[in-house]
Amino acid sequence: MRLAHAAIAIAAVFSVALPLFGSEYQIYLAELILINIVAAIGLNLLTGNCGQISLCHASLMAIGAYTTALLTTRLAVTYVLALPAGVVVTTLLGASLGYPARRLSGLYLALVTLGFLEVVSIAIEEFPDLTGGVRGLKLAKPELVGLLLKDNALYFFVLGMTALAICAGWNIQRSRYGRAFDAVRQSVIVAQALAIPPGRTKLLAFSIAAAFAGLAGGLFTAVVGFIDPTEFDISASLRDITFIVVGGLGSVAGSVVGAVVLTLLPETLRGAKEYGDVVYGVILLGALVLAPKGIVGSLAFLARRRDSKGGLT
Repeated sequence: MRLAHAAIAIAAVFSVALPLFGSEYQIYLAELILINIVAAIGLNLLTGNCGQISLCHASLMAIGAYTTALLTTRLAVTYVLALPAGVVVTTLLGASLGYPARRLSGLYLALVTLGFLEVVSIAIEEFPDLTGGVRGLKLAKPELVGLLLKDNALYFFVLGMTALAICAGWNIQRSRYGRAFDAVRQSVIVAQALAIPPGRTKLLAFSIAAAFAGLAGGLFTAVVGFIDPTEFDISASLRDITFIVVGGLGSVAGSVVGAVVLTLLPETLRGAKEYGDVVYGVILLGALVLAPKGIVGSLAFLARRRDSKGGLT
């Protein structure tokens, strides 16, 4: 526990101090990591805690991103209003997806969410006058209460939003809703016996995951300044799933660790050129085989094992 607290403190100090010594590219990479953390936390609540497989998390991010972008570019809405509006719209659409999907599970649920992803991608491409289509949509740096969000100001804004998302995810997992998610994941029959409605619980999980995805999408528009359909395709959804599986299912810490490690890993493999994807795949496969509980889950298991041995002696 002390080691975990020390790691959190070091990570917090490093994040706050990064603009003092980091290059422009390093700060940009850190912003992408923070956005991935927000997205991973939402997906982990849905998949890791509630046990619902979703292949459309990236499309929910797209809804949040395009809603925020269109409000700021087409309607001249300030970013401080467009960002929460994007979260609300994404949450409502996530709930509309979760309503029929609440009766499904496993492969059938995965196929439904995959179909939703394709619908969103086609909609973006088929309305180029509104969304920019395959050409994409270029955005200006947003303003927040008269302050232009760029450079360090943008970084600290994204850092603050990520900190709020981490606190929210942690509190949800430990609330009665989080316990309901875990009950539904373990057994629908047992959940019903405990007076937990599985359908409504799954719907709530979809809505919460969509809210996190919408926030991540809105932040993405501010950081990158350009969005197009390729940013939110099936590979992006699979990447989000990889974050939580490698980091640790059902854990906010696992979402953070998975997003950090797997966002930085491709950067370290740039020197491998054409072998980068192969090395990346081998590393991921090795992590899944050697640490099926994820990085955080495996470390927690080793810590409990060490403590139990210490207690016996």
